[in-house]
Amino acid sequence: MSGVAGSRSRGFTLIELVVVMGILSGFLVMLVSLVDSGLTMFRDGETSQVLADRGARAQQVVRDELSRLRGSATGRDRQAVEDRLVVQVLPVGLPYTRARGATLVQVLRGAVHLSPDRELAIVGKRLAAEVLQEDPTLTPEEIVAEADKRAASEPLRGIGNLLMLPWRQEGDDDALLELRAGWFLPGQRIPSGPDRFVDPFDVVVPGGEELPGITVYEMTRPILSDLLHVEFGLWSQRTTSWGDARGPLHGFQSGATARFSDPLAIWDSARGGWLVDASQGGEFAFDLGPLSEADPTDDIHPHAILCRVVVAQDRDAAPEGLLARFVGADDTTVYLYDGAGFPGAGDGGYVKLGGEWIRYASLEGDRLLGCKRGQRATKILEHAAGTVVNVGRTVEFVVPVLHAKDDWNG
Repeated sequence: MSGVAGSRSRGFTLIELVVVMGILSGFLVMLVSLVDSGLTMFRDGETSQVLADRGARAQQVVRDELSRLRGSATGRDRQAVEDRLVVQVLPVGLPYTRARGATLVQVLRGAVHLSPDRELAIVGKRLAAEVLQEDPTLTPEEIVAEADKRAASEPLRGIGNLLMLPWRQEGDDDALLELRAGWFLPGQRIPSGPDRFVDPFDVVVPGGEELPGITVYEMTRPILSDLLHVEFGLWSQRTTSWGDARGPLHGFQSGATARFSDPLAIWDSARGGWLVDASQGGEFAFDLGPLSEADPTDDIHPHAILCRVVVAQDRDAAPEGLLARFVGADDTTVYLYDGAGFPGAGDGGYVKLGGEWIRYASLEGDRLLGCKRGQRATKILEHAAGTVVNVGRTVEFVVPVLHAKDDWNG
């Protein structure tokens, strides 16, 4: 008996070892799964926080700029039109020749209140240019000193003009946009060619010979970057709702018509015959023709401006989705590598592939079904397998316009 007991105490049987190894393997699998889930949750939470921060900043920046818009509720306190608001829909990048089916963006020009710091910066640049033109032999220090001396005797008016528009962001990702802005003094003229100066707010259509796109780019600077979309909707006297997710730019797509009650994508407060066809940035329903341009009493201003901004996640983050197959210009189904991990809504939504927005009807497995191409006034493109599928985060907010004025107010 003692021999049998001794032999059993010397080790485990094969069955016991297999059972122990199975239990340990199960614990290891559970541990790895827990760690992986924790890392995924941390990464998703970090990405969500980045998107939330970018969305909040975008809202603050755009709201601050639009809340400075100037205007008159009657127009009878103005001798001339000096607080014009013009919003046009033009090709992105303002090319000299407009390509058929080009991606469109909104170009906003409006009279604004200028902060002292901003006005001083504009005045300083203008005076420095004048000093340099008068005496090219001066040193940079002497130019600054003379410009500061002249600025001290020049009163601040607190009013100016704003030019704001989306632009393709530099880099390899065609999906990304930046919002650019420039500020000018009333009547300020800028160089637009050899021995040629122009007031950017007297030009009917930016991007032409009078005001080339490269000039617009050089006289503006980015105020927001890493954006997927920027869109404005203006509440007119006919508007009864902010519309749906298609947005005001939907009316500029091929074959699409804007509803009578929806907000407008274009505006001309002076109603002076600028917005009369698509090539000039749209057809404004309230336009009265050239005779209205110099009459401040018949100006109209929107009640409010809806702002829709889609911010992109950090470029270092894992892609929100990747194409599993090539997408042709006529395809209505998009195949993803991993539909289960895709953050888009299952019952439909918007994705951006390169420079093209696509609206899908549903997400089933790894497929986006019922895709409508070239949405949000973007150009329909072909997309290679492996292309990043962007979703981003949409931020919508409304900026009230205190000087709103309708057609029947005089």
